Amino acid sequence: MKKAIMFCGTASGVGKTITTAGFCRYLSNKGLRVAPFKAQNMSLNSIALPEGGEISVAQALQAFACRVKPDVRMNPILLKPDSGRSYIVRLGRPAGMYSYKDYYKLSAENKKIAFEAFDSLKKKYDVVVLEGAGSPAEINLYEHDFVNMSMAEHANAVVYIVGDIDRGGVFAAFKGTIELLHQRHKSLVKGFIINKFRGSYEILKPAIEMFKKYCSKPIVGVVPYLNLKLDEEDSVFEPIKKDGEVKIGVIRLPHMSNFNEFDVFEFLDVGFKFVRKPEELDGCDLVILPGSKNPLFDLEFLVQSGFDFYLKGILGKKPIVGICGGYQILGKSINGKKALSMLDVETELLDDKVVVYKEYEGASDFEGKHLIGYEIHHGRTRSNGKLKQLLKDVDLLVFDENNIVIGTYLHGIFNNNEFLNWLFELLSADIRLDIDIFKKKDEQLDKLSKIIEQSLDLEILLDGLDL
Repeated sequence: MKKAIMFCGTASGVGKTITTAGFCRYLSNKGLRVAPFKAQNMSLNSIALPEGGEISVAQALQAFACRVKPDVRMNPILLKPDSGRSYIVRLGRPAGMYSYKDYYKLSAENKKIAFEAFDSLKKKYDVVVLEGAGSPAEINLYEHDFVNMSMAEHANAVVYIVGDIDRGGVFAAFKGTIELLHQRHKSLVKGFIINKFRGSYEILKPAIEMFKKYCSKPIVGVVPYLNLKLDEEDSVFEPIKKDGEVKIGVIRLPHMSNFNEFDVFEFLDVGFKFVRKPEELDGCDLVILPGSKNPLFDLEFLVQSGFDFYLKGILGKKPIVGICGGYQILGKSINGKKALSMLDVETELLDDKVVVYKEYEGASDFEGKHLIGYEIHHGRTRSNGKLKQLLKDVDLLVFDENNIVIGTYLHGIFNNNEFLNWLFELLSADIRLDIDIFKKKDEQLDKLSKIIEQSLDLEILLDGLDL
């Protein structure tokens, strides 16, 4: 009995995540109990769950599309790359740091965990929508790859391969991908999906007909190029630059994490951009130092690139916000190593990891209010008591009023209207809001579902499933 469908890709960044999310929402809208699944995800973009543990933001988004609570089984293996090594999270829990070479020795063990997680989900839901990783045809990795075709084989899934026509060569990518698969896996592939199409379908149509001469697998749909405000994978995410009453610059750290931190700005009248050089911050009203998987390395980057000199030059003139690793970098020291010294705090990096999602009770300027967010960090940061504490939990949200510097461990803090209104008031900006980011994403997912319904031959896609 087939209860699983998988979307693989010709490469990373072709749109597997969004295609999977859209199909999840389509099935959910039809009244089915749906769960997303990705056996292994390599991403610095993760979210802590209320029930404990963490998973990739991509699978959390897909769970939201399914209208179900995110579950560690939906992303049983999460890899967080860090300078030639990867920090491994298994079923939401830390499992250590490994070199790429050593990691492959764990593939059989990780495969077993992933397969068992899928089997558990399959029993609970009507259908599981799987996402592959990268390309299923990486011939040097095939032996250790349990995310793509071996996962599809275990799941008894029908497979569709997504290709990005915007980058060119999509038909060659389709043909090459299917040719490089093992013979027993080729039969699992039922067709192809052209993604990110711009222009006239009439011009593309002859190519689709011609492709039938080269491959017996059909092209089951053409999805247009979309500009949706939904979480992207961190490897391809680049925010849209636009004008607004407030202009925000986020320093693009080499080990930047939690790219989805800034989704809410897409819905507001603000200019927003990532910057790679100090001079790109000219004209910005607010500077953000984001989360970092490797704050000590990124501290060196800031010094060598001149960001440290620039930030000290605007100290007390423009607000600076540091989040998680960025908060640590703004402090006086990290593990005894001199940091930027823009906040009077010191950080010690510890082996144990804090993974918490909860509602935090406000203090001082936020007295009587609550902020929702999550923590994912190894560090313990302590102040000397002179900074304004904005939460009852000491040192989780601090404010240096003289230098206008804010430091926090709370990911998702910008999703709180109370905090944003306070921040805009600090900027003397005439922006007051009451925005529900989750409602906005819900609307975006329904829009995506309609596009999926209009663009794909759902009769073919659903025919392979026993629903």
